[in-house]
Amino acid sequence: MFNKDFLINLIKIIVLALLQVFVFNHINFLESYQPYVYIAFVLFYSPNQNKYALLFLAFLLGLIIDTLEYTGGIHAFALTFIAFFRGGIIKVLAGKQDYEMEFFNFKSFSFIQWLFYLVILILLHNFILFFLENFKIQGLTPLMIRALINSALTLVFVFIYKILFKNKI
Repeated sequence: MFNKDFLINLIKIIVLALLQVFVFNHINFLESYQPYVYIAFVLFYSPNQNKYALLFLAFLLGLIIDTLEYTGGIHAFALTFIAFFRGGIIKVLAGKQDYEMEFFNFKSFSFIQWLFYLVILILLHNFILFFLENFKIQGLTPLMIRALINSALTLVFVFIYKILFKNKI
């Protein structure tokens, strides 16, 4: 588990966590919406790498964010949740079976598949994050609106991330 890829991924999560806390948390759109760029780690994690390492690293990244923001585990839960369901979503969107996933590459995704993949996981992450933050059923409409706006903002920054690091993804 502790090989070169794992150490590179550890460096990535530390850099993404620090960028999120010290840069992206200070980008406020309409006073209350901010991009969550740190989820790009889970979104662009290679499907050929160890899925258990992904779960551990996603939890660790969320825990670092939670520790630096004093948010009590909501980021760790939301990020680990989407890391867990990510493989199934990829299988459905790519139309692959379990035995075919060994040879799957993100480069085989069309733009529409990429868009659905990103939108589904980003919306899921933001809805879980804001639901745990509020932790009440009342006010579900404002929660959904906030999740949609934050998801759109995050999607823009994730596309910028993808464009900047096109060869690495």
